[in-house]
Amino acid sequence: MTIMQNNDLNDRNPYQQPQADVMPPRPEGTLVVNAPRGRDVGAGWRWITDAWRIFRNAKAVVFFGAVLLWLISGAIQQVPLLGILASFILAPVFSAGLLMLAYNADEQQSPRIGNIFSGFQEQFTPLLLLGLTYLGLFLGALIIGGIVGYLLFADMLSAMLNMAMSEQAGFPGGDGVLLRMVLVVLIMAALFIPAMALYWFAPALVFFGKRPVGEALMMSLRGCLSNIMPMLWYGVVMVLLVILLMLPSLVLMVVATVMGGGVMAYILAWLPALGFFLVLFPVLAVSYYSSFRDIYTDSL
Repeated sequence: MTIMQNNDLNDRNPYQQPQADVMPPRPEGTLVVNAPRGRDVGAGWRWITDAWRIFRNAKAVVFFGAVLLWLISGAIQQVPLLGILASFILAPVFSAGLLMLAYNADEQQSPRIGNIFSGFQEQFTPLLLLGLTYLGLFLGALIIGGIVGYLLFADMLSAMLNMAMSEQAGFPGGDGVLLRMVLVVLIMAALFIPAMALYWFAPALVFFGKRPVGEALMMSLRGCLSNIMPMLWYGVVMVLLVILLMLPSLVLMVVATVMGGGVMAYILAWLPALGFFLVLFPVLAVSYYSSFRDIYTDSL
């Protein structure tokens, strides 16, 4: 009678837990992007705390990478007229670089400052098309808002023109000027907020999810609409953090002014504000990645 070895019994046991790795490792530099999911209100705070965790994984690289992107973008905007247009068109490309830097820091995959140029190496054409779409959305909202504003204030503008031609001094009044100004602001908000919602997550969806531009825009809009409350709380927390970090410097500035301090006193007064630049700026930049990952992937 043949006695079966323990190993043979284990191999033939249908109830034994499989020994092989049934989940293949995720390729480096990729995220599995799904349809957007709604998150609770507290997610707005978690995105910032998760960004702080990522920042701590690679402080120097994340800081210098974010600062370098900011400097490059600022330098491009200094070019008259074309710089502003280029900054819109290249915005998704730069966003992709920031996303890749944050992802590598999150996954501890040796992030490098060179990651900020990933958008020029991968998905460059779709990102560029997205940038052109972003520019079109912005200009479209601006033109429509301008037309509405002109129609609401046409009588006042005409009166101002007549007064200027007749060299009369003063400012022409009008019926419901304040009400019309509030209406213009509300109309502009109604135009720009949907445009930003269409674009907000689109760079990440094109870069990580390899989604076509049109699909990325629609997925971004759905993601924002599904997370209105956490994104609102996220914005409130960001404003509060900026105020808290800037407040000591503002107080010191007032004290320096009252005491009649010199230039050095004003310089010293702004030293606490460096905390915003050194810590909060890169953390808030990385929180964009954290919010995308929480809404469009299976893990934060």
